[in-house]
Amino acid sequence: MKSVLALTALLATLSLCNLTDKSKQGNNSNAAVPTTTQAQNEQKSEPQKDRVELTVELMKIESVITTASYAGDISTLASYVADDYSGTTIDGKTQNKNQLLSSTKPDTITKSWKITDGEIVSADGDSAVLTYIQQQTLKDGRTFHARVTDTFVKRDGRWLVKSEQATLVR
Repeated sequence: MKSVLALTALLATLSLCNLTDKSKQGNNSNAAVPTTTQAQNEQKSEPQKDRVELTVELMKIESVITTASYAGDISTLASYVADDYSGTTIDGKTQNKNQLLSSTKPDTITKSWKITDGEIVSADGDSAVLTYIQQQTLKDGRTFHARVTDTFVKRDGRWLVKSEQATLVR
């Protein structure tokens, strides 16, 4: 979340810089023709904006998936997981989509959870890799952190989790 806020602040700063450049050119007869610097700044800010938007979108999906998982909501979970899913749990076990869904039960030991520090590692039109930290606090007060890396694929206009790897942070 901090990285999303930092990127948002960066985008706002870049936007202000572009506005300042444009106002300086207002007295110039060539104001309608962007300078090389302006064109470069606009090209750089668009991918950054896209990454911020994608991070927000995928983090929302992670929240929906995590909520469904803890609630034992198999149908919601299934709708966000690709049929060719492959996951590795924090204890090193691998599972496919059917194994993931069959092991999903309502969680009775978790008091709360949160997902933070979402960051896009790589992205193109049809795939994206997102890393984040998931914190789980049990009813007995113990807290655990895991670093999670999810690979998403875009199919039929929807982002689906194709693979996931979780590592317990000690």
